[in-house]
Amino acid sequence: MTKHIEELIDKYQLNHIKDELLATAFECIKVVPKQEEILPIGCSKMGGSPDLPAELAYPAYKGRPLHFVAQFNLAEIQAVGIKNDFPENGMLYFFYFADDEQEDFYEVYGNANIKESWRVLYYEGAIEDLQNTNQMKGQFSQCRITFEKVQKLPELFIENEDDSDRFLQLLEELIPDHYDNHQIFGTPFSVQTEVFEEAQEYLNVHHSEMILLFQVDSDEQHLNMMWGDMGMLYFCIANEDIKQRRFENTCCILQSL
Repeated sequence: MTKHIEELIDKYQLNHIKDELLATAFECIKVVPKQEEILPIGCSKMGGSPDLPAELAYPAYKGRPLHFVAQFNLAEIQAVGIKNDFPENGMLYFFYFADDEQEDFYEVYGNANIKESWRVLYYEGAIEDLQNTNQMKGQFSQCRITFEKVQKLPELFIENEDDSDRFLQLLEELIPDHYDNHQIFGTPFSVQTEVFEEAQEYLNVHHSEMILLFQVDSDEQHLNMMWGDMGMLYFCIANEDIKQRRFENTCCILQSL
């Protein structure tokens, strides 16, 4: 899979730093949304409303329902073929407080210290027991999502100005949907400070001992979704917590321009 990256390195005349660039390459799962009005219960999707079992209460912040961001059918992720510590089956749900009509919106929005303002829920039961939940009108457009195994390069600081310009051109070709950069695993694309370093404060583990559970990009084209000013949401979790299925220990960080 690195062959494509090697071809781009050659195309943009960066062979003199080829080894350094290839050393930073990482494998991840690209999340691809496509708007669909009608979806089967229990499929992977973003936006719309979640398919929940009766025993899972719809998450709320101070009595107000959180906004549904996404649900993963974990069997669909396992079919991609990337080794990981996700459960083999079941559902994973992501919610976030995004109601800008609420009085305390700016106090809560983007504040990683208020853990009730987001939720990651895991359900390991039968898909047949799920039902669509219309507790609140979905703020985000409904999209079926598919998963693709890809290899990326992170955004890097390159001192030489000409090399830096060529590297940015390389990245634009490698990741053409730069403003549709939904991702599972791999290195986060930080908008501000390094995401994993910021997450250390909340997860109490070294950044080498955590993974990117889900990176949610601003995506007005497919989802009518905007995080701050062209920002991103990052759901991060400690390696041991994902192995023990402690998804309630997930940390959520919002960064924007």
